[in-house]
Amino acid sequence: MNKELIYKYLKGEALPEEKLEILQWIEKTADNRRQFMRLRRLYDAAIWCEKEVDATKQETNVPRLKPLTLFFKDWMKVAAIIAIAIGGTLFVQKATDKPNPIFTQTIDVPMGQRVHLTLSDGTKVSLNSNSKFQFPSTFDAKNRTVVLDGEGYFEVTHNARQPFHVRTQKCDIKVFGTTFNVLSYNNSDIFETSLLKGSVCISDLETSQKIMLKPNERVQMENGKLFASRLESEDGFLWRDGIYVFKNEPLVDLFKKLEQYYQIRIIVRNKDISNFKCTGKFRQKEGIDHVIKVLKYTNDFDFQRDEENNTVVIY
Repeated sequence: MNKELIYKYLKGEALPEEKLEILQWIEKTADNRRQFMRLRRLYDAAIWCEKEVDATKQETNVPRLKPLTLFFKDWMKVAAIIAIAIGGTLFVQKATDKPNPIFTQTIDVPMGQRVHLTLSDGTKVSLNSNSKFQFPSTFDAKNRTVVLDGEGYFEVTHNARQPFHVRTQKCDIKVFGTTFNVLSYNNSDIFETSLLKGSVCISDLETSQKIMLKPNERVQMENGKLFASRLESEDGFLWRDGIYVFKNEPLVDLFKKLEQYYQIRIIVRNKDISNFKCTGKFRQKEGIDHVIKVLKYTNDFDFQRDEENNTVVIY
């Protein structure tokens, strides 16, 4: 894969057909995915280093880094740039006696793609399609706070002195060293948190309602209120491997999730849909058309796809 094209993709400058080429290449093999994540981490590191140097430029004579347009042209130059930036930052810190600034990093996961990353404290995070995730370059001494708009699977490194918080638009989740999944897209009324290990405390930001979850429990929001129930299976977390699994799930809720995963609007005009439930397994790469067609065969509805307006009408 052309490294310049990957760089355009990471900068958000790739054309639609170029994005598709990158995503297909990433999905093709595990080696491709590992290579992409290595490039992503190196790209992020270079950006952080450049910001650190720029932040102190007014107080020192440290020269500005070369433009990142040279990023993928010469690997040895890239390594040297990062080393110079880190060295320059350490020199400035010693000269000015000021701590290094902490920068917020934002990851936007494209439709049909997933991202896996490790935070500065060792916490592992997987992000589902169409998710947005904000986290600091390094955590401060008092707490560890991240912001999620979408779906994320967390394996949090335990640290009693630094509580870990996941903030969503609907709820705040306080973590006590644990493994859990959060589903909370800002433009959807669905909120779910499922706990596998450890414990979490979920606080509704609007009503101040709080629920403490135990392992193999999940909480959902219905009509503005949180309800806890038993987590019957971990199959719902196979999205990390590109597989969507639904078990006896209301079709209306399933459509809401598909809207987020595939960035498409699903308009339900069939009133009987509210009585339908779905059990099934789909591969993410098969696309929304395949999923809707399979659901149509097992449920009594028809649909019409509007490519121009990016909608699916269920009737």
